[in-house]
Amino acid sequence: MSSVAVHENFRRMGIAKRLIATAEAQARAWGCRSVALHCELNNHRAMKLYRVYRELGFKCISVPEGAKWPQPKASPHFNFCFMMKLLKPPSASAA
Repeated sequence: MSSVAVHENFRRMGIAKRLIATAEAQARAWGCRSVALHCELNNHRAMKLYRVYRELGFKCISVPEGAKWPQPKASPHFNFCFMMKLLKPPSASAA
């Protein structure tokens, strides 16, 4: 996932949670076993979403050194938490 954002006039209405749930459902439909995102630790708005991500089951993980995982394009002073959530496979009744 990239750039989960909600216009300031529509915040605190559960829209970010619904966007994330929709992205998870699509990833599951594509056969993905996990979803990942990064959360900028120096961005206060992002940190508010960080709490939402944790509530939704995302965990901050360490990226193994040398791993070819996506890195955010930012300045060297950019501090982020790489978060991942394992997805349950789609239920047989959903097919």
